[in-house]
Amino acid sequence: MLKKLRSKLTPYSAACWGCAAFIAAILLALAAFSARTVGMTFLGVLCAFIATMAIAFWFDFGRCPRCGTVARPFRVRCSKCEYPLCKKPEPEAKPDTLAEFEANARDLTETTITSEELYDGVVLHAFKDTVSLPNGKSSGREYLKHLGAVCVVPVTEDGCVVVERQYRYAVGQTMIEIPAGKLDYKGEDHLSAAKRELREETGYTADRWTFLGEYLTAPAFSDEMISMYMAEGLHKGEQDLDEDEFLDVIEVPLEELVDAVMTGKITDAKTQSGILKAARILRK
Repeated sequence: MLKKLRSKLTPYSAACWGCAAFIAAILLALAAFSARTVGMTFLGVLCAFIATMAIAFWFDFGRCPRCGTVARPFRVRCSKCEYPLCKKPEPEAKPDTLAEFEANARDLTETTITSEELYDGVVLHAFKDTVSLPNGKSSGREYLKHLGAVCVVPVTEDGCVVVERQYRYAVGQTMIEIPAGKLDYKGEDHLSAAKRELREETGYTADRWTFLGEYLTAPAFSDEMISMYMAEGLHKGEQDLDEDEFLDVIEVPLEELVDAVMTGKITDAKTQSGILKAARILRK
């Protein structure tokens, strides 16, 4: 409660209110004590207590955030450092736990000793390496190299998201996903690729694009990185699917998709991440 009150007060307003309350309580206490009756004496004691609390409030909340000097009532700048007291105190900076942890962390880098290519496919390239571990011993690493990919959260004017329904052979399931696709070549511009995939898979184009970040899909065994975007200002057109590509397109309310992610109905990783990030941004 005190933190909430402090965030709403400026040192100037705290000093003014504290001083005014102190003077009013003292005057009432003097008037009560002068009556010299039991009831008024009690009121005088109460007013004296209020005056003490007003001073405590003034001295605690009415300090200059720069130098700590107690603010003078009705003075807009600190008497010592000239800091503007009508300015609300800056919120306390939260410690960056991750940055501190990384700064003091040990080096866990694994160094390649040998590398062997096992398979060179259209999408995947498999390797088997021998690496040197941080303790000096060696071990084997099997992993996949990938050109990278993009995905898009296309948001309509009425708050729906354009999603796709398609069959994924590797898991044997028909899944709900946001539009996505791999890069055509190494070094391809990611935003251009996202615009291409949105148009080809759904037929939509967009006026506004927001970068949502990147994520590694399975860093334990693959270097695939997906760049995520949110597309707004949509214009509907015709799909341009590949001959071996079959998918249905539907518009679903964003909140319904968030619920589907949280309840486990949508299990695709890029869709989960993209939907939750877009929802966080649009709710601000």
